[in-house]
Amino acid sequence: MLSRLSHTVGGPDGGPGLPLINWSTRYGDLRIAHFLGMHSLQILPLAGFYIFKKSSGLIVFSSIYFLLVSAALINALNGLPLGHF
Repeated sequence: MLSRLSHTVGGPDGGPGLPLINWSTRYGDLRIAHFLGMHSLQILPLAGFYIFKKSSGLIVFSSIYFLLVSAALINALNGLPLGHF
């Protein structure tokens, strides 16, 4: 986002967005992958402590979460909106 000086890919910053968080509904938005990636620092330890008692379950969950974040980033870099998986 810093090198581009914008968070939207494929269109101008601003415009229609999701209520409250204002993520773009027409173009790719890098803030989605940033949000998911930064909150993994909270989600993964909490999931490991409260949900998964074995490390193998947490590894599978972490791998799926990584694929979700990667898909969100690739979609944003291709200029596609959030629900366009």
